[in-house]
Amino acid sequence: MAQKKKDGVRVNFYMNRELSEKLDDYAEEMGQTKTTALERILIAFFKEREKTEKSKD
Repeated sequence: MAQKKKDGVRVNFYMNRELSEKLDDYAEEMGQTKTTALERILIAFFKEREKTEKSKD
């Protein structure tokens, strides 16, 4: 049975080579695709940012 496609958009950007290699290493270490690793990193970043902004109020 095929996996359900997620609602998403394709993103194309240019990244510093050293940072890209770190992402590659991290994704491999975690057993994730780079897409999944980057999504999880960004989710954690924005959750922390929201928490920080709320604590300022």
